[in-house]
Amino acid sequence: MKNLKLGRLILSILVALALLYVFFRGTNLSAFWNYLKGANPWYLLGFAAGLLLFYWLRALRWRFLFRGEDVPGVFSFFLANLVGFSVNYILPGRLGEIARAVYISKKGKISSGYSIATVVVERFFDFFTIGAIIFLYILMFPVKGKLRGNLNTIVAVSLVATAVMVGGIVLLLWLWKKGRLGWLKSLLKFFPRGLRSKVEKSGRSFLEGLNFFSSPGKMLVFILLGFVVWIEVAFQYWLGLRAFRIEKSFFSLIPFIGVLLIGVSIPTPGMAGGFEVASKFFIVEVWKFPPDRAVAATLTLHVILLLVTLGAGALVGIKEGFNLGRSEDEVSLLRSQ
Repeated sequence: MKNLKLGRLILSILVALALLYVFFRGTNLSAFWNYLKGANPWYLLGFAAGLLLFYWLRALRWRFLFRGEDVPGVFSFFLANLVGFSVNYILPGRLGEIARAVYISKKGKISSGYSIATVVVERFFDFFTIGAIIFLYILMFPVKGKLRGNLNTIVAVSLVATAVMVGGIVLLLWLWKKGRLGWLKSLLKFFPRGLRSKVEKSGRSFLEGLNFFSSPGKMLVFILLGFVVWIEVAFQYWLGLRAFRIEKSFFSLIPFIGVLLIGVSIPTPGMAGGFEVASKFFIVEVWKFPPDRAVAATLTLHVILLLVTLGAGALVGIKEGFNLGRSEDEVSLLRSQ
């Protein structure tokens, strides 16, 4: 298992290096440095502040999925996001999603299964929201060529994934409430008694965390909060790019975010390479700005993103005594359940 993890890490690093080579290839260092020196620090500060606002808005939306008296305040969810995204940027496999679920479980004395279920809901609705926003953009503004194909792919994948997820969860909840999961209990008989009880307890907690889908009103509010989150992301990058005089209308940032999400979906440490190539492609090929300006803007924004997230996440981790080694052990334990 350790060899497999090491192999994946080495492969992801090689992919990142290859993408970074593509990103930096042909860059004029003198022009690149001039663009860096000419960047407006106030816009960059706005971009950094926007990152923290992003994590706060996600905290508000995530907390909305919880119910009960033991649910911690929004600030705890904000800290959990910082920890989770920091782990995601350091470790492969999206382990940060489990890390933030564990964090909230401990803060509010909530079962891990319940917390993980809310993380699943939140992530899948991200797909839906992004697809819906880009779909609305395509309807409102003409998009042609390769970009149109990329955006159509994002819309199709996000909407299909959301439909499958919602349909599967609704069916699972219906079977659970009708008591038609007896076959699952039959399978658990082959487990050792101690492990069987843990699996049953985790399963019930997970299903309770999915009860959110039984309320159409809550689903609508959650979707609206998702729109707020991703519109804020577009505004955040609108500020950051203006620091390098890449001045485009706010709405034109929506397809930029869509293409950027394709890049960061490549599993590399800290999104290295994928972020850069996707951003440079859009700035140069779609917006027609000079490549050196695109390299300077992209690299700066990515560095700020990592510094703010990892720095804040490290402070939270130190304060709470949260460490990566223990996080990985807890992830393994949760997976075994």
